[in-house]
Amino acid sequence: MTYDTPEEAIAAARDEVGVDDLIDFDGKNCDDCPGWNGESHRCVCGNRRVYWETNQNSDGKFYAYAAAY
Repeated sequence: MTYDTPEEAIAAARDEVGVDDLIDFDGKNCDDCPGWNGESHRCVCGNRRVYWETNQNSDGKFYAYAAAY
């Protein structure tokens, strides 16, 4: 889904991650890492710092995704 602001996109992405869910993220290069919980600053194995990144579509709407930095 897309949203009017980056903040709305990030809030919606966070809401989609359940309490016990883990998600994959761009830049994941950890061996056997189960993923990221959407809130902490590191993936579960602790190897990568992860955050919410946003991009803007050509229609001006935003979407969010998890990415390592």
